Amino acid sequence: MNSLRAVFVYEWKRSLTAGRIAWWFAMAAFPVLITILIRTLGDFESHNDIAAQKSVWSVIFYALIPGVCVALSVLLTAAPAVAAELEQRSWAYLATRPNGIFWLLLGKFLVSVTWAATAAWMGTILSVGACGMDEQVRMILSLSALSLLSATAYSAVYLLVGTIFPKRAMVFCMLYTVLVELVFGSIPAIINRITVQFRLRTLFVNWMPLDQRMKDEDVFQYVLAEGSSFMQCFWLIALSVLFLVAGIVVAHRKEFTSATEGDI
Repeated sequence: MNSLRAVFVYEWKRSLTAGRIAWWFAMAAFPVLITILIRTLGDFESHNDIAAQKSVWSVIFYALIPGVCVALSVLLTAAPAVAAELEQRSWAYLATRPNGIFWLLLGKFLVSVTWAATAAWMGTILSVGACGMDEQVRMILSLSALSLLSATAYSAVYLLVGTIFPKRAMVFCMLYTVLVELVFGSIPAIINRITVQFRLRTLFVNWMPLDQRMKDEDVFQYVLAEGSSFMQCFWLIALSVLFLVAGIVVAHRKEFTSATEGDI
């Protein structure tokens, strides 16, 4: 644990750059700005009852915060985890240390989760407060939990992708997000059950204040998992552990040559 703490503190301090801090504020402010724009320019509040308005806001917040905000935050931290070490030519040194790669990737994973979750939590509190709806405590707690689960899962996934494709980590992470999470995750078939979005959507429907009429829509019957919220959390954590372990195993077994380091 001392090694993990040392790596986490070191990576956290190294990530405190002006660009990274500016990106954190941008991610936290993004859902707030969209909320203000919707309230200023949109007119759906005058055409819907309170229950329908809360449902609309719930869908908007879910797409903006556990979706866009968390994914973009993680993309900047977890995806280039291996590439950053190859670029600095420190990978060979870390690979020769006892469990060096294991503690490095685990520390970078925790830093990624911390950056993404805190930005999402700040955006959640401010944007929910700006929407003007009731049940704000429920919305904040639900979105905060969804954001933490999303940050954990996507950090593990992007870390695995970045380990397999260190040269073009961000490109392949974006391709994964679009093809697997958005396309395959929306297909009513067995394949969508291995996606992060499939489990997050189910928790979103279970936790957020959605109108019953929206829950009864046919579209939800094919893209949601059966079972309790506890089981969905279990599967999300299990998938995160699986992806993280796979990334660590790939990093241990894959040989990064000096030519690879020079090509980053």
